[in-house]
Amino acid sequence: MASAQPLSKSNGKVPAEVAKLEEQIEKLSAELAELSRSARDYGATRGEKLAEQAQELRAELADRSAKAAEIARERFLDAEGAVEDRVRANPMAALGVAAGVGFLAALLMKR
Repeated sequence: MASAQPLSKSNGKVPAEVAKLEEQIEKLSAELAELSRSARDYGATRGEKLAEQAQELRAELADRSAKAAEIARERFLDAEGAVEDRVRANPMAALGVAAGVGFLAALLMKR
């Protein structure tokens, strides 16, 4: 059975191997630190890109919403103009329709 020898009585191999291990640990530590920096930088860059994309999408959505609102407003004005034209062309019929709608509304409110 082999007995453990103190480092001071060894033939010099153990301290050399320990030094080699310490050197490898230092290299691994440096590589890990570099990898950590790279991951952090990648995350920051990716976050910035996502923020830019979100801003672009928000601007596009705002633009589309404004266009849709303008189209809806134009259609409403067109419909309003068409109703006014029909009322002017047939005022008695429009009055009859309005009276009928008012009568139905009164019946519904009564319930």
